[in-house]
Amino acid sequence: MLISQKIRELRGGRGWSQEQMAEKLNVSRQAITKWETGGGMPDIENLAAIAQLFGVSTDALIFGESAPSSGPGGTGRFESVTSVDIAEEKHYDIKVGCARSVVVSSCEGEKVTVRLAADSIADLERAFKAILDTEGRGFDIDVTSTGIVADALARQQLDVAIGLPAAYTADVEVELYADELRVEGIRTHLEVGGKVGLVRLTDVDGHVELDVPVDMEVWADDVRGRLDVNQVGATSVLHVAQGTAFTAKARGHLGKRTLRFTRDGQPADPPSAEDAPLAIELAGARCELTVDSVTGSGM
Repeated sequence: MLISQKIRELRGGRGWSQEQMAEKLNVSRQAITKWETGGGMPDIENLAAIAQLFGVSTDALIFGESAPSSGPGGTGRFESVTSVDIAEEKHYDIKVGCARSVVVSSCEGEKVTVRLAADSIADLERAFKAILDTEGRGFDIDVTSTGIVADALARQQLDVAIGLPAAYTADVEVELYADELRVEGIRTHLEVGGKVGLVRLTDVDGHVELDVPVDMEVWADDVRGRLDVNQVGATSVLHVAQGTAFTAKARGHLGKRTLRFTRDGQPADPPSAEDAPLAIELAGARCELTVDSVTGSGM
């Protein structure tokens, strides 16, 4: 479940209006509207305030309902937060070593925030370093292991959430080695490299390049602009909601590229839309991409 949906569900469960929730959090009603419609993500202070208001963990807001709760009576979820204030537009270069999941999302305010969480790794600040370094228009974010924890354990437990201020985000480059990547609310050029098996793109507008040399499952929910899948020797599936207008083509002349279309896993005709809001391109060699239109609640 997306953060926007979770906040809306929590507020509705209490029977509060947006004005009532805004008053309790000492924010504007417009801020609540923006969070609930996916127009922006709460910064780390507001995430903590929302979690406290509804008696849930910040994990449940960021990573979904199945995330373990923290604090007394919880499952021992540990976390570490690093943040830096910025005041100008930046080009972000994000590198994450071994992790279970990585979330990159747009947020309000002027803070770049990196949050690490794990089920049973108590000393996260010693086990992993979140290094934030800015010079000129560039901003480097490196999440690396210090060697205290084995990479295998990091792949089982470590969750990384990175918040980038919407007002100060130019292009974003992500290199990671994780099971899952979630990108929410990014509206710029996004390039993804490394190795990741599951990619979820939500409310993304811009040019997305997936340069991942392994089989992928990609879910694109409300994605606009251009989506390039660049692979070598891989077979991947891209899911879009039925009714999404898109164009799709394989480009280049070297190597074999196969582009297929399905609806709920069954063979379907290629799209006929022109000037669609989403343009999908497959490039590389010895690669296959199936674009699957999903009906119902599959997204």
